[in-house]
Amino acid sequence: MSAAAIIRALMVAHVPLVALVPAARIVAGTVPSGALPAIGIKEVGSNDQDTVARSGASLAKARVQITVYATSYPQQKAILKAAKLGPGVHTGLIAGYEVRSVLRDLVGPDMGDDTIPTFEQSRDFMVTYIEPA
Repeated sequence: MSAAAIIRALMVAHVPLVALVPAARIVAGTVPSGALPAIGIKEVGSNDQDTVARSGASLAKARVQITVYATSYPQQKAILKAAKLGPGVHTGLIAGYEVRSVLRDLVGPDMGDDTIPTFEQSRDFMVTYIEPA
């Protein structure tokens, strides 16, 4: 949950994104039904690198996937663009974690459900941070 918390903290602090999706609808885990537009945040993989002594904190690297849920295709694309979190690498103390880097990674395919309808697309981030002991 640490990496997902880091990404959520960055997202709710990013003004261009919150202008499109209220902070209450940017959630770690599953997005509540009917709450659109929204963003769901999930950790999809991680790796801890222990110190040589194997004591204390470790360096963690996690892949976090955000999924945008929108009511139209243009809205989906606008939210996904804002969810890039601007230029550069995010570092420092974020959500109580010492973050080494947050980097944008892959963008997934257009998805959705024609019966509802929803428009969906995902973006991955690579989050490297110190995992407390």
